[in-house]
Amino acid sequence: MIERLTPSRVVYNIFNYSLLILFCLVCIMPLWHVLMSSISNPRMLFATSGIVWLPVGEPTLKGYELVFRNNSIVSGYGNTLFYVIINTALGTALTTIAGFVLSRPNLKLQRHFTLFVLFTLIFSGGLIPSYMINRSLGLVGNRLGIIIPGLINGFYIIIMRSAFVQLPASYEESAKMDGAGPVTVMVRILAPLVKATIVVIAMFILILQWNSWFQASIYLARRRDLWPLQLFMREILVQNDTSRIMSGSDAANAADNFAHLVKYCVSIIGTLPILCAYPFAQKYFVKGVTLGGIKG
Repeated sequence: MIERLTPSRVVYNIFNYSLLILFCLVCIMPLWHVLMSSISNPRMLFATSGIVWLPVGEPTLKGYELVFRNNSIVSGYGNTLFYVIINTALGTALTTIAGFVLSRPNLKLQRHFTLFVLFTLIFSGGLIPSYMINRSLGLVGNRLGIIIPGLINGFYIIIMRSAFVQLPASYEESAKMDGAGPVTVMVRILAPLVKATIVVIAMFILILQWNSWFQASIYLARRRDLWPLQLFMREILVQNDTSRIMSGSDAANAADNFAHLVKYCVSIIGTLPILCAYPFAQKYFVKGVTLGGIKG
């Protein structure tokens, strides 16, 4: 069927596409500015104001060289990858299991368990009680203090539960007639049908963990060797401390030259992995969130 282009439709298309293009430019422009600044001449960049559309002066990778020369940034990258991989894998698995269990109609106290999960979305113990509990469990000063407290999120469990609830009961009934147990039903029958929601939950957990720094600043304050990348980025960008990045002759120029450049380079390094991973999961976002959010 060929759509007829009426004058009002043409005006709507022009307005719609113009608005979308403008929105894309607004989103892309800051990232482009940071990217171009990160490869600009540091002396000329320091004297430049406004948006940088093209590299200022002769393009250089000196900023990236300084950043990757620093052992703290390299170890921070490794720690972040470790936390992200572990939290995403375990968090997604536990969320899927919890959502499946809460979606079973024959589960005793199902309503009470669901209300308990909802309760955690509204009320929390606060930072001090959480710190005291984690300290008593020996989670302060080691990696488990970053991994264990963030494995489960009540909001993600509710989304996962809703996705399982919307599936026809006939899938599970036919599997049970063939002798399948609960684990087989979840892993081999129902989980593939809600794959989009599982991918969305995994992406949410990945992004949340990649950008996390506050929890590490509380539980790993004295263990710089276990700091994630975002905590080092905060030290550089927010606290304006680039002294640990540069040493020797570089430190002498830090105040007026390379410090400005290093901030842009660190921003790109911390953002690039997420930007590369997002397009692969984008196709699941609308379907996954819709599947898990229509019926609770």
